[in-house]
Amino acid sequence: MKISNKQFAEALYELTIGLNASDLDIVLKNFVGLLAKKHKIKQTNNIIAEFETILKKKQGIVELEVTSARDLDSEIIKKIKESFGKEVFVQEKIDKNLIGGIRVKIEDKILDASVKTQLTNLKKSLTI
Repeated sequence: MKISNKQFAEALYELTIGLNASDLDIVLKNFVGLLAKKHKIKQTNNIIAEFETILKKKQGIVELEVTSARDLDSEIIKKIKESFGKEVFVQEKIDKNLIGGIRVKIEDKILDASVKTQLTNLKKSLTI
């Protein structure tokens, strides 16, 4: 049976909950040994990234990628953060092709409120 990086990360999370430093050291050594045995050492960075995602989710930390046509006002960013939870980190990106509006990426979901997408959807609905 093939084990995904996400499954390795979930297992690591479950194994490390509430451990003290010496127990954590033992678990991590065993985990690295398991990765070596399963020929997954090259995937370590991806597994760590998945682990961080799981940890943040369990701690209620939300990471957003907000893309807009121009820099957003701090009040708008504040309102976006309030919409998604207590501890929200926003990475802002500029995409001049959006025309206006915003696109918010959270985990593997994209909330697209860009003018470009709305115009595309309008065009589709008018041509049907």
